[in-house]
This record gives sequence, structure tokens and C-alpha cells, in this order.
Amino acid sequence: MFKPAARLIDRLLAASFVLALVSYGYLGSFSRYMADDYSAPQMIRRHGFLGAQISSYQGWTGRFSFTFVADFFALIGQATPPFLPGLLLSLWFAGAVWAIYQICSLAGRISWARVVLFAAFLIFATLETAPNVSQSLYWQTGALTYVAPLIPFSFYVGVVARGVRDWQSYVLYKFGLLCAGILTFVAGGFSDAYVVLQSCGLILFIVAVEIAAGVDFKPRVRPFLIVGLVGSLLALTIVAVAPGNSVRLTYFPKLLGGWDILTLTVRYSVGFIAKQVLTHPLVYLLSLALPLLIVLRNFSRVTEPRWDRRLCTWILLSTPVAVFLLIMSCIALGVFAMSTMVPERARILLSMVLVCGTMIWSCVAGEYLAQDLLVVTSKVRQIIRATAAVTLLLLTVSPLISFFSNLAIRDKARSYAADWDRQDSELKAAQQNGVADLQVKQIGDFQSRIGKGPCDLHLRTDPTFWINRVTAGYYGIRSVRAREDDAVICR
Repeated sequence: MFKPAARLIDRLLAASFVLALVSYGYLGSFSRYMADDYSAPQMIRRHGFLGAQISSYQGWTGRFSFTFVADFFALIGQATPPFLPGLLLSLWFAGAVWAIYQICSLAGRISWARVVLFAAFLIFATLETAPNVSQSLYWQTGALTYVAPLIPFSFYVGVVARGVRDWQSYVLYKFGLLCAGILTFVAGGFSDAYVVLQSCGLILFIVAVEIAAGVDFKPRVRPFLIVGLVGSLLALTIVAVAPGNSVRLTYFPKLLGGWDILTLTVRYSVGFIAKQVLTHPLVYLLSLALPLLIVLRNFSRVTEPRWDRRLCTWILLSTPVAVFLLIMSCIALGVFAMSTMVPERARILLSMVLVCGTMIWSCVAGEYLAQDLLVVTSKVRQIIRATAAVTLLLLTVSPLISFFSNLAIRDKARSYAADWDRQDSELKAAQQNGVADLQVKQIGDFQSRIGKGPCDLHLRTDPTFWINRVTAGYYGIRSVRAREDDAVICR
């Protein structure tokens, strides 16, 4: 009777976390153009689609994948922001499901409920702990920069796992290698912060495989990691040598020296981890508890250790170090380029690394602990399994709280969307009627209206402010500014 109950609990957990993700996508249906979103359509009008790629690379950024996708969505127009969060979450979820399924296939233990559960929880925990989920997911420019690359990388992980399993098939093996290089190359082109993180992660994983992996596993996985690293480094080179980088750097303070970069990077990295754990203790407790409890719930069917004890110990000791180094690598780029911490919207990448590291550590800790429990009596095993099962059932409370919390602010999001639509009609009418300079009501921005962040992507009272200028250019008028008597909304 226990096995059907365990499957039911897994399905309930999976459904609850998927439901929470649906609420995130639903809330995003009220997002609209903000700030940089107005720039891409103007670039296309001036230079054409291909010309806009060249102009952006030469004059602003080397993020070639981001520029291509952002310009593609710009061709569609204002209809994209309401659908983009749901689209990105769906694709990310599909990639995570496939990657986890392929990893589970290597171990020979596949449970679709658990595959969906871990994929949904990974994304849920990342969104819950993201320092500014609005700018990372609901702002089109931010979402395409920092969430979009996680999609091809998820599929890359699946390609590696499948390639290791099907390495004897020559055609599938070669095709998998090709896909591995393409996926890391495309992912790296979305963001300079991400491509540094991805490259460092692949280097660390290659080192880990060479040190700790078995002799049969190394030759299977090594080519996929090397090809993935080559694709990532190629993307990093293209992003790094872009002439537009020198233009962007003029907007930031003077570059720091090597020692200052190192000390600030370490300080910011420690501060980020501490703040994350203190701000979101429940989510990180869930990240530790979920894999551990699932292992303990199922361990009574095991008669001998499934993992080598020395390998477990090595992973338990090296995972925190690897997580810290990866967080440092991403933060170091921000310190080098901007002399400060990476912006909040980029820290969703750091949140994902911390969540993934916590889940991996928890899973291995469960396997390590399960080996010690092999000697206990059958009755004690049953008690442990039952306790783990009941605790897992209680974990459904967290995603349900998130689901109802997101639904609770839908009226605020809807109100912002209605205000934006009215302002959009007003700006279009001004252009059609030949009005050159326009004052509009201050409506703030999406994140401030739903209470998820400060108001900083909004129109200002100064018509020369850059957001005002790109907005005016998009609508084809000379200037636009928010009225002073409405500015209290963004204070």
C-alpha cells in the first residue's frame, strides 16, 4: 500500500509546484513594454533586421543571441510582453524535464512524477529567490537576457546525459556532439554574465570528472563537455570583443585594479549567499529537504549501497566550493565592468546556481545517509519512510502559498496593464494628431505597481531622461514626460 501512496504524494507535489509556475506565467500576462523594450523596434526601423544586428554589435553590446531574439520579437510588436513570461517558463520547464529525465535514465530509475517534480521545483525555487523577479522575468529585455539562456542550457544537460547513455550509436553520438556545441554557443550569446558563468561551470565540471569519475564514464562524457566548452568559449569571445562594449563601459565608473576586484568579489559573493539564505530560509530549507526526504522515503527497498561512499564524500565537500566559485565568477564580471555588484535582474543566475547546488548536495547527502541506515531494523525503516512521506506531503503548502500570493496581486497587475494601454492610446493619438511634446499621467512600472521592486523603469518628469527619449522615439513624437503632480506614485 505504501508504493501507491508514495506515487500519489509525488504527483501532488509535482502538481502544486507546476501550479505555482502557472501563476507566475499568468501574472506575466499583464506585463507591457518598459524602458529598453522601446529601443529594438526603432533600431529595426532605421537599419532593418540584419542591419540592427550589426549596429547593436558595433555600438552597444555583443550579446548576439539576445539581439537576434529581441529584434525578432520587436517585429511582432507590443503583443509579445504579455506572452513572453509564460513562453519562457514553458520552454525552460520542458528543457528541465528532458534534462532530468535523461539523468534519471542513466541511473535506471525513472519516475515521471519525480522528474516533473524536480524540474518544477528547480524553476520555482529560482523564481522565489530571484532578487528582482519582475525585471528578470516580466521585463522583456531582462527576461531575454537572463532567463532565455537557461533554456538552451537545460537542453544541453539533457543532450550530455543522453549522449553518455547512447554513446555506442555513432549517428546519435555525432549528432549529440553537434547539438552540444550549438546549444552552449547560443546560450552564451544571450548575456555576458551568463556566458562567463557557463564557461566557468563547464571548466569546473570537466575538472571534477577527471578527478572523481569512473574510468568507464570519463570517455563517454568528456567529448560532450569539451565540445560544450568550445561552444561557450567561442560565444564568450564574440561577446567580449564586440566594439559596442567600449561604448557601454563609458556609462560606468573607472575600472578597478585586480586586488580591489578580488576583494569586492569575495565580499559580494559572501553577502549574496548570506542574504539569500536569510531572506528566503523556507525555500532553501525546501531545497535541502525535498531530495533528502525522497531518498529516505525510498531507501528501504535498497539492500546494498547505490553510491560509492568515497564519491559521496567528495561531492559533499566539493559542491559548496564549486557553487561559491561559480557565484564569484559571475559577480567578478560585474565588478570588473561596473565596479559594483551585478544588477538585481542578473542575480537570478546566481539564485539558480545556489538552488541547484543545494539540491545536488541534499540528494547526495540522502544517499550517504541511506548507506548508514541499511543496518537498521525493518521496523525503523518503516518509521523513517512514513515520516519522510508525511513531511513530503506537508511541503505542498509552500507552492500553494506562492500560487495564492501571485493571484492576490493580479488586480494590481491588471490595473497597471489598463493604465499602460490607455497611455499607449494617448501617445499614438498624439503622433497621429501632430502633437510634438506630450505630458502623460505617471503610471509607474510593472514591478512597483505589483509591489515586487522599486520604481525605476518608468517615465520621468525630465523629457531628456533616456527612458523618456526612447519612448518618444518609439511613438514618433519629439518628447514625452510624466506630470509632476503624479510623480508621487514612484517615490
